[in-house]
Amino acid sequence: MRCAGTFPPTHSSVRDLLVHADTTCSGCPKAGDILVRRQQLLPVFLTLLTIVCVTFGGATVASAQQSAVSVSVDASPEDPVVGETTTFNVTVTNQEGSNSIADVSSIMLRTNQEHYERVEDVGSLAPGGSLTVKMTTTFEQAGQKNLKAHVSAKRASGGNLRAIYSPVTVDVQELDINGGLSTASNGSDETTVTFTNYGNVELSNIEITATADDSVRDNRDVFDVDPDEETSVTFDTGEYDTDIINFSATYTVRGEQYETTRTATRDQKVTGEIRLTSIDVTASGSTVSIDGEAANIGGTDVESVLISIPTTDGITPAGGSGEYFVGSVDASEFSTFELTASVERDTVPIRVAYIADNDRVTKTQTVDVSSLNTTTGAAGQTQPEATSGGEQNQSGLPLLPIIFGVVLVLTLGGLGRYLWNRE
Repeated sequence: MRCAGTFPPTHSSVRDLLVHADTTCSGCPKAGDILVRRQQLLPVFLTLLTIVCVTFGGATVASAQQSAVSVSVDASPEDPVVGETTTFNVTVTNQEGSNSIADVSSIMLRTNQEHYERVEDVGSLAPGGSLTVKMTTTFEQAGQKNLKAHVSAKRASGGNLRAIYSPVTVDVQELDINGGLSTASNGSDETTVTFTNYGNVELSNIEITATADDSVRDNRDVFDVDPDEETSVTFDTGEYDTDIINFSATYTVRGEQYETTRTATRDQKVTGEIRLTSIDVTASGSTVSIDGEAANIGGTDVESVLISIPTTDGITPAGGSGEYFVGSVDASEFSTFELTASVERDTVPIRVAYIADNDRVTKTQTVDVSSLNTTTGAAGQTQPEATSGGEQNQSGLPLLPIIFGVVLVLTLGGLGRYLWNRE
């Protein structure tokens, strides 16, 4: 049997020694001696183990700190619409305190269940250096998406591959396509049409068309409109022969065409118009005076109003009194006039000339003078006739019948008396 005292001891020698200890062998260690030695070696072993761990562990931590890599990520937009392209900017930075170049092997955009984008062989970063990688993706379902930017990097001088994560969240919205039209008319010859994007996706290739009486009158192309934005165009509708105008707008979203319509009623101002009102006619012999008001019954101002009596058969204007210049008359206002003429007929034509909305207007309004008594000048009245001589009987009784009656009574009385005396 090999002496268990031989150094170094083996497992079998130690076991034999403990079982078959030879107490007569002076060179062989006793079982107690072996246990004592093991107890003495244990603190030494633990001390050596601590030194090794501290030495190599400290080197590992320092190495990690010297080549630390950080990651940040942002999304644009943060609330994309289903199917809309979302851009993620992933920035990788090698800390300034690092003394080693960092090799970035890949960047991946992912969730715990899905992988969206991946970029390989990104590049190397010196201490204090950084790089940004743009990654794009789309989402086909609405809802909140919790993603991670997964970066794989290691030291260029060698070392284990490390994985660094940076979270980012986007809230994907349901697609809302909604374009609308509105119109406005201030009473002029123009109609303003406004196209508004009420949805959450850009509207493009927009064309607005004006239709009246089933006939296309005009159309306009407008620029693309972003969500919650609007654009306006103006149509000249003054010459349309109808007050009802249909406007329609066609637009495109992701290759699909849509349409919206609106019907507008023009709020037109009534053109200024002069009408003669409150006419008063008086006569003195054959001379007739006509007074009245030139009223503007329209919605716009009129200018250069001239009122006159033309020379015709049976009518002769009286000198400078045959016409009257009124001038301007505002909308819903009036101005007075006075005309004089020699009239030998039952009606008098009065000519009215003015300018309304840059158009010259001339028209005639006829005044009836048949009820006038041109001999006395009192319209619609009868005068008592003059007597042939003396003063008029104040009693109002006829004079000749009374005289005739008195004579007749006297005659009859005388005749009766004569006949009575003969008898």
